[in-house]
Amino acid sequence: MKNRNEITRWICIAVTVAVAAPLFAQTWTSPVALSTGGQGWEAAAAIDADGNSLAVWDERTTQDQLWSRAKARGANWGTATTHVSPALQTTSVFPAVRITAAGFATAVWTDQSGVWTADRPAGSAWESPQLIVAGASNPIFVMNSRGDAAIAWTVGGGPRSTSGSAMAILRPAGGAWSGQQVIASNAHLSADHAGIGASGDVVVTWETYSAVCQKYGCSLSSYVLHASRQNAGTGAWVDSGSLQGPDRTAHDARVALDSAGGAILVAQGSTGAYVSSTQGNSGGAWSGFKTAVNPQSSIIVSGLASDDVGQVTLVYESIGFSTSQALAVNGSISNNSWSSPVILSSNDTSVGQVIFAVSGSGSAVAIWLSSGGTAAIHAVTRTTATGLWSTPARISGPGTYISPEAAAVESARNAVAIYSGYDGSSVHTEYGTSYQP
Repeated sequence: MKNRNEITRWICIAVTVAVAAPLFAQTWTSPVALSTGGQGWEAAAAIDADGNSLAVWDERTTQDQLWSRAKARGANWGTATTHVSPALQTTSVFPAVRITAAGFATAVWTDQSGVWTADRPAGSAWESPQLIVAGASNPIFVMNSRGDAAIAWTVGGGPRSTSGSAMAILRPAGGAWSGQQVIASNAHLSADHAGIGASGDVVVTWETYSAVCQKYGCSLSSYVLHASRQNAGTGAWVDSGSLQGPDRTAHDARVALDSAGGAILVAQGSTGAYVSSTQGNSGGAWSGFKTAVNPQSSIIVSGLASDDVGQVTLVYESIGFSTSQALAVNGSISNNSWSSPVILSSNDTSVGQVIFAVSGSGSAVAIWLSSGGTAAIHAVTRTTATGLWSTPARISGPGTYISPEAAAVESARNAVAIYSGYDGSSVHTEYGTSYQP
């Protein structure tokens, strides 16, 4: 199976967290089959400021091809657009889609040729796709609500390589993609994540490491974390220098920016705790690190996101000896402070594949697979960055071997979620459901 499977790990330590009382219940629409022409895989979703939703996925008929469906707020899903991409030369496409507040959408995906992209102006059809970076893979794609966008990726830099580079291309809203830019170079190097601000400032986290390789494998160590920033219109990447390390393992650093350009970075430190550092609106030095989450168990970070005013949410999965839960902590870019963790998954004790999204107003949605007993996809929403999360609601209906795929939310808390599963004819299908407050 090509869908993302839940990772199960066992540890003999429990996690202690604060539990927030849910403020409201929520109602989601009945799931609708989005992929109906063949096998649907690897969906992505976006929603604009008017609550209009968009889904893209890899549709397998006689060939792999990216398909799309749109849904106006309060309406049904439209017919599928079957030609977002040309025939794909791989089965590992993993599309991403972003949309502006006004409804201009951009999709990014990969095949054996490299990284592709296509645009869909608001109220129009998808434009012709273009191969934007030949030979590249694993793109990191970010876009803000007005359409400024960036794609970052790594060239070489593997354990057996002698050279590597973190690369990027950028596009101002309404403009064209830039040429390829070198963010950083090192023999052993990997780009981690990226964030983009409302004015188009971009931060990419990356790290160098040491590798000792023998015939059957390599030993990796001495990971050193960096963050490079390019302010809109400057064309120059500014390296932070070493922020963390050298450490034994990768830092998996996440970054988010607020509307003024302030940035926050969260990474796994040498002690296992997740620590955060902040940066001013125009860049400059990063602050000293503070503890964001000090887990007493193994965790899988789902993501980090900020609203417009710098209120930050970190969502993660905590895995204990026989249980797992979805949790969130709230932070602030202005003072680099964090709340106590809050359990999102309520009474679910076997949680995996957590996905979440935050809007500019701080409204949020999180979905996950609950596999205790009968498997189901559950969801919670939040009105503001400091508000309480709703009671978990079951959003899945048809399908077996189900898996959450994507979620998106806009400032008025309209949300969309996509999950996959096998239908009664053993066809792998993407299902969409919506939340309207």
